[in-house]
Amino acid sequence: MQDTNQYTGKLQSRSSKREGLVRVGPLTEIVNVLRKLGVNPEEVFEHFGLTTDQIEDTDFEIPYVTASQLLTRCAQSTHCPHFGLLVGIRARPSTLGIPGFLLQNASNVGAALRDLTENLDLHDQGGIPVFETRRNFSLLGYTIHHANVEGVEQIYDLSIAVGCNIMRSMCGEGWTPNKVLLSRHPPPDLTPYKQFYRAPLHFNMDRNSLMFSNHWLNHRIPTADALLHRYLEREADELHTQRQANIVDDTRRLMRTLMMTGNCTIRDIAGQFCMHERTLHRKLRAEGTSFQLELDAVRYDIARQLLTGSAMPITSIAETLNYSGVSALNRAFKRWTGYTPARWRSLNTTPI
Repeated sequence: MQDTNQYTGKLQSRSSKREGLVRVGPLTEIVNVLRKLGVNPEEVFEHFGLTTDQIEDTDFEIPYVTASQLLTRCAQSTHCPHFGLLVGIRARPSTLGIPGFLLQNASNVGAALRDLTENLDLHDQGGIPVFETRRNFSLLGYTIHHANVEGVEQIYDLSIAVGCNIMRSMCGEGWTPNKVLLSRHPPPDLTPYKQFYRAPLHFNMDRNSLMFSNHWLNHRIPTADALLHRYLEREADELHTQRQANIVDDTRRLMRTLMMTGNCTIRDIAGQFCMHERTLHRKLRAEGTSFQLELDAVRYDIARQLLTGSAMPITSIAETLNYSGVSALNRAFKRWTGYTPARWRSLNTTPI
């Protein structure tokens, strides 16, 4: 067991050294939701050393882990298992800052969603927007790449609701997705979800996404301003230039995205960076890690999220993580934790 604990410790310690930040942005609505549910916001924020003024400042940044803990405490304090949804319903695209303003001024929906995927890191360094186009439909989703995050179901509820508001801001308030895919357990009360999405709901899924018809991608955005869009692009490019690139963080983000498509090999990742596989191996070694270590860390994070946040069958989790079968996942998970996924789930799954 000692070796197992040491290995798990390596995975967790690597993540803790790279604490991402998130702009308060959509979280400003926490104040209104808490008050509506009869809870004093100041008492909740005080636990985290935060003030109401800070949470109401959309540009104020807090650690992603703190944001996750805040949402968890809010859900517990209000006894509301869909607290994140209520916050997301009230959040406008503009709360995302530059990424939100960019998509509102793109020429059409497809271009706007590409802007979102390329620039959301200016708002959020703990998760990634996922935009996939398939033969007959598209998916707009979100995946957490930060480790040791609490309240995963609250974050996903909030993020997918914001995604729906983004689509309605571009396509009209009457827009509805074909399906809503959520990895969480079905909450006790589905009414808020049904009223907001007005679409079929699917829980215990391997992703958190809105599914919609491809014809929406060519829909022109009525608020588009080409000159303003070019200005915002320059601003976003300058902000990206000012940020110090981190090959490890970038590799993990790509792994989270490409794992959903089943194309998460060293060749796939290196190709995204436009570099040779040997170059990527060398850059990761220089950071004290390796492709396999980072892949294990990403798989470990996703596995824990799906095991505790959903009732997704372990066979499906193994498939999502691109393992050859349950036995391969079992071996890996026992190496990380000392337990099989089924046993770990039984020990770590508790109601809200």
